[in-house]
Amino acid sequence: MKFSKIALAVFAATGFGVAFAQSTTNVDLIDASQNQSGALNRQDSFIGNASGSAKSNVFAVDVSQNQSGALNSQQLNMGNATGSSKSNVFAVGTTQNQSGALNSQTMNMGNTSGSGQSNVFAVATSQNQSGALNSQTMNMGNASGSGKSNVFAVSTSQNQSGALNEQSMNVGNAQ
Repeated sequence: MKFSKIALAVFAATGFGVAFAQSTTNVDLIDASQNQSGALNRQDSFIGNASGSAKSNVFAVDVSQNQSGALNSQQLNMGNATGSSKSNVFAVGTTQNQSGALNSQTMNMGNTSGSGQSNVFAVATSQNQSGALNSQTMNMGNASGSGKSNVFAVSTSQNQSGALNEQSMNVGNAQ
């Protein structure tokens, strides 16, 4: 009797691990925003990212991060795939906005690493900053390892005003 309970426990734990590793998430996100003012603030968004052998489907419209002040940080991660996972991203109107000095923005959308696959359809994606000594990085649909990424992007932009600012945009690169 004891052996059968242990065997059932091992089977249940293994079954859960396989189901979790091969899970699927479907995200429908409309009009989502993060807003902050002041100094030394941080905003992080993780939307529909997949790892292991999971699958993620993201439908996002009007997702934004907004900050004013100094020494602030924004990071937006949407539909990234690692391992052997697969991600499908449909995003319209994704924006990051900052005003002030010494701020940083990072946007990662539909990137894949390992043997994962990512499909990205993005319209009106932008990063906007005003002030001095700010930095922007946008990574969209990049593939590393044996990963594969397909990108369709319209009206993708980075905008800055002020002095000593930095921008980096990486779209559809394979490494």
